[in-house]
Amino acid sequence: MKSINSVQMITAKTPFAANSSEARPIAIRSSYPIIITSLEQNIWQELERKIAHSLERLCCQRLLDSTVLLLHKLITNLVKTMHRHAFQQAIEGDLGLNVASRNSVFNELLQNELVMHGDRNIEQFCKENNFQIMLTFPEEKDTLIQIEYPISCDDSAYLDNKLARAIGFVLSKQTHDKYSPGYSAARIVRNIAEHHLYQSQTGHSQLLTCAEESDKAQVIFSKLGYSIIVFSSAGDILAISPTILNNLKLEVSPVSAHTLAGIIPSHFYNDVLWGLALELQNGLFENYRTRIRLPHDDSLSILFNISGYRHHDMTIHTMWQIVSLDHKATDTLAEGSILNEARVHNITRNYVPQLVEQKAREIVRLGGNALPNEECQLAVLFCDIAGFTTYVENNEKEESVIHTLNLILGRITKAVKQHEGVIDKFMGDCVMALFKEPYKAVLAALDIHKHSHDFNSLRMRASKDLLLLRIGIHWGKVVIGNVGASGRLDWTTIGDVVNTAARLEKSCCPGAILISEELHEAIAQIDHTEISFSKRFYLKLKGKRNKQAVRYVQITSQPLLHDIFITRSRA
Repeated sequence: MKSINSVQMITAKTPFAANSSEARPIAIRSSYPIIITSLEQNIWQELERKIAHSLERLCCQRLLDSTVLLLHKLITNLVKTMHRHAFQQAIEGDLGLNVASRNSVFNELLQNELVMHGDRNIEQFCKENNFQIMLTFPEEKDTLIQIEYPISCDDSAYLDNKLARAIGFVLSKQTHDKYSPGYSAARIVRNIAEHHLYQSQTGHSQLLTCAEESDKAQVIFSKLGYSIIVFSSAGDILAISPTILNNLKLEVSPVSAHTLAGIIPSHFYNDVLWGLALELQNGLFENYRTRIRLPHDDSLSILFNISGYRHHDMTIHTMWQIVSLDHKATDTLAEGSILNEARVHNITRNYVPQLVEQKAREIVRLGGNALPNEECQLAVLFCDIAGFTTYVENNEKEESVIHTLNLILGRITKAVKQHEGVIDKFMGDCVMALFKEPYKAVLAALDIHKHSHDFNSLRMRASKDLLLLRIGIHWGKVVIGNVGASGRLDWTTIGDVVNTAARLEKSCCPGAILISEELHEAIAQIDHTEISFSKRFYLKLKGKRNKQAVRYVQITSQPLLHDIFITRSRA
């Protein structure tokens, strides 16, 4: 069998002509559709905006997060199924292999392809053969979205109908013949009848009486398998629920309480009985976790979540709930107090790139558990301190180099955040920042230089060396993805745009801002009377075959400096 690397993903026969008049599905559109051929496309922000508009029209804006989650799961299922069928067609067409009946072999080939190349080869095949998912938002009563997809994805289109119904929608398959051969369509429609029925039954929120609240709490308590343990201040078990003894496969008898007291980890007694319950106000504590190994099978364990309080007689009343059984998939379920975990997070979060934390929160909101690779248009800004190495050698005994560096980097960070950018990384005295809007990258750069001017004015008065900044900015398509190994990953931005921005910064004169012509063209239509640009000129950048067209940027009110900079650059 040929290696998977030998599969030419774009040579298989197309099921219908890509340039034919029937190549695209026909649909009712209120605006341009969203076309999806890969999960790495940067479509989620635009999709969320359109969903928000449709939900506003349907008067159910509060459902935004749950609807985005529904669409994310649905689209993910469709794209993965589409890619699976596309890869199968490519394998069978190029290698002459019949893999339909050899599922394990096919799965291995597909996994190898995804590990080696991501989905870019499969995406290219989909584009060549007009396999795509198309989302449109008809301005029609009760309709949220219409999804058109290859017929081979039919089964995947209805996997999340349960979630749709839970939030008052229904997935409805479209049976009319408005779609191209080989395509199906489904609509997500507001289930108005069911929604109104629920509203008519409830009318308004019910306020529970104390007795009703107590009854419901008892039901919840029994359903969720909570257990009670009362400890003395010395750590003896005074009272215990039979439930926890059953969970730990201990005999339900008072004697078993002594056995349980011996297998509860010592850190629980130290942290809770003589720690949290004594230190915290009123002795209240919540969400402490401890793992207990079963006394008759040391290979199995139960992770418990514990909350409780200190009674006025100094006894400790605790409520135990099972978080997970045995050791499977529990490495990330930390033992100890969640308060301690929060403290650790507060220490480490400033070391985690802002881009990673933002994207991680978005992924979790969409029900995911890993950061994906994605392509998008970004402005990449590099900024460093000219001659900083020499400055360190000459001044490390006279002033705090770290304090000075952090002061400069702090002002750079503030300007980046103020203009809706994110810091990708710090590299010594160099900063790499990312902006979705190219114009805002220029505004941030101008703010950075304003801060730099003020900072150096103070240093000049103190007869200290000036620390001039160089900034280079480029605009274009980048890939944001996972770089590294399983034990240590960076989710960072890579590509020619990043390399070019770094080269621009190195070629920039100290105290100036150098941008690419691509960035200038991207913001050319914006009214920027307060900003002036130099004439276009060309630089030979390291590692680049062709010369790069560039311009200097400055505030219009400043003296005209670009001629000086250009002269220096050519020198």
